[in-house]
Amino acid sequence: MTGPAGEMAAGASIPQPAAEALLEPVAELSAVTEPARARVAVVTGAAGGIGSAICRRLSGDGFAVACFDLREEEAASVASDLPAARGYGVDVRDAASVQAAAGRVRDDLGVPWLLVNAAGVFSIQRITDLDESEWDRILDTNLKGPYLTCREFLPGMVQSAEGAIVNIASTAGVRGGRLRAAYCASKGGLVLLTRSLAIDHGPDGIRVNCLCPGLIDTEMADWIRGDDAALASWAASVPARRMGTPDEIADVVAFLASDGGSYLHGAVLMVDGGGTA
Repeated sequence: MTGPAGEMAAGASIPQPAAEALLEPVAELSAVTEPARARVAVVTGAAGGIGSAICRRLSGDGFAVACFDLREEEAASVASDLPAARGYGVDVRDAASVQAAAGRVRDDLGVPWLLVNAAGVFSIQRITDLDESEWDRILDTNLKGPYLTCREFLPGMVQSAEGAIVNIASTAGVRGGRLRAAYCASKGGLVLLTRSLAIDHGPDGIRVNCLCPGLIDTEMADWIRGDDAALASWAASVPARRMGTPDEIADVVAFLASDGGSYLHGAVLMVDGGGTA
């Protein structure tokens, strides 16, 4: 009972809220605390110096990583050190191999949101000394491989209306190089494949970009790593005065896959210590 001013009369009981109202937030607790499923990334060339660094970085950023490599045991070894990662033996030059591995990834991890094409091979020779089989090996790995993986994984990204592709090209893809005509041709093709796919699939919500490493401290630089004088001469010619590291390439891949790279479509990023400046 209340008095004239609306105050509670002495001895009157205080109304209590209905019990079911107190319990309403509890019913929603499980939905609030359930963790989101990690985005899935596919990385080709995962057992290589650059590829393995990319796998580690993306895993650290929360991706579930599918590690693709021709060397299945080494792909599995890379994956074994990472949470929610799987290793797969894949020949990116072969459509059936790519298709089979893609099916396993979808079953094991889910539909990939990110594809990183890092598989690559390199050799040095004049075109007149280049066997047709070696030309095919370089072009099939460096250019046909990304074509096959993009063809395989793009439909899932289109259906989801989101996704990203990062192609690892090279500074050799934007300028000629001595004794490496096949490699330059393959990487130049990859640069323009990237730009064309960006035009085609940007409207689908998919960002397609590539980065062009310069000389990176991996086995692909063995042609100069063992020659101290040649390496010192080369280093003196670039602003950074040194080779790059695989982790520095992985950092740029992580940026392109992040929200920070949301306005980048068809970008060709030079990650070369200023060598092409």
